[in-house]
Amino acid sequence: MSGQAQILWRRLDLPGHDACRIWQDGDLRLLEGVAVWQDPQGPAHLAYHVAADSDWITRSVRLQGRVGARDLTMSIHRNESGEWRLNGEALPDFTGLQDIDLGFTPATNTLPIRRLRQTRQDEASIAAVWLDTSDWALKRLPQTYRRTDAGWHYASPGFAADLTVDADGFVTHYPDLWTKED
Repeated sequence: MSGQAQILWRRLDLPGHDACRIWQDGDLRLLEGVAVWQDPQGPAHLAYHVAADSDWITRSVRLQGRVGARDLTMSIHRNESGEWRLNGEALPDFTGLQDIDLGFTPATNTLPIRRLRQTRQDEASIAAVWLDTSDWALKRLPQTYRRTDAGWHYASPGFAADLTVDADGFVTHYPDLWTKED
């Protein structure tokens, strides 16, 4: 990746889009975007900003927007010892986890994909701090990533998909959910 990488995704399951960019600022890897879609609860728009360290481990997440009539604002931080906080409140069940998974965007798949590429790993079982869009709560989500010819096979409990991935680590096709807009 040189400079900034950008992508525009189109949702396949609902009307919507997500525009995302990734860039480097010193030792930080930054991922930010805005997702807009027609949620069953009403029109939705969420802006996200994720900072990761040079090993692609999540350091902080800011999320702000609205889903239907619900305002969402979250400030999530992971300190050096792996402890997570949401709006200043400790989240001890997530201590040691390295990744955030924002369930409304494919953007955060980029973090573990980049880390696995950087460490030359072809497969990993991890767990992420997952923002579950069914109730907008943070939960622990076991995940596996396995390299394939076209990208990565992703699996979590009750779900699996073969993700097509570009040279920047962005998912370009997430079956039934997202595709890169040309």
